[in-house]
Amino acid sequence: MPHDAPSIDTLAHLSDHHGDFAAFRDLMLQTSAGRFGPIFWGVFDQYVRPRLPDAPRLLDVGCGPGGLFEPMRAHVPGSAIVGLEVQPAMLEAARERAAALGDVEIFEADLAAPLPLADASIDGAVASMVLHEMPYPVQLLRELGRVLKPGAPLLVFDWVRQPLAEYAGEDEMTPGLLQHFREHCLYTPEDLAYLCQLCGLQVLETVGRRGNRHAMLACVNGERL
Repeated sequence: MPHDAPSIDTLAHLSDHHGDFAAFRDLMLQTSAGRFGPIFWGVFDQYVRPRLPDAPRLLDVGCGPGGLFEPMRAHVPGSAIVGLEVQPAMLEAARERAAALGDVEIFEADLAAPLPLADASIDGAVASMVLHEMPYPVQLLRELGRVLKPGAPLLVFDWVRQPLAEYAGEDEMTPGLLQHFREHCLYTPEDLAYLCQLCGLQVLETVGRRGNRHAMLACVNGERL
């Protein structure tokens, strides 16, 4: 029997993690080309694109300022994009980008709560740098299983565990760095795969990124273990 998700003040949690969201929003936009580069689209083309219908409805989970909207539209012509975001500075930027592109829906949505989407209403989804932000990602993964159509693909892209010395590099050891280390380096790729599978998402492939600091998991909506 699924357990209820713990009560979480999502905006306070995000503020503790990121601090100045205007600066973080700008950083997300500046670095989006690196995140969504040839390797990302190579995995997308292999595992996501072949499972999409014509003119799919695609979900960007925790879309931030909308840095994925334009490349996704260019990569999947005719797609309708749905973005979910809760942080005000990110929402403002995402809505501006959505208005410029057209056929992009933005929902103000707390990912720790039920998603404002109908059952089996999404043809494919991307969750980029989202799960490590969630104190209880199981709730979100279950909700993605609900809103995705049967057999629909999900691409997870996130931080994974690494030694502290590698994570810190030449940076000064501070309380803030250790807090980020705890959140960014909690899960191994196998842990993320296990969580996905528990929530009804079949993992097809796991791909290491950026010297295995990150991992991409190609999933399809299937049977819960």
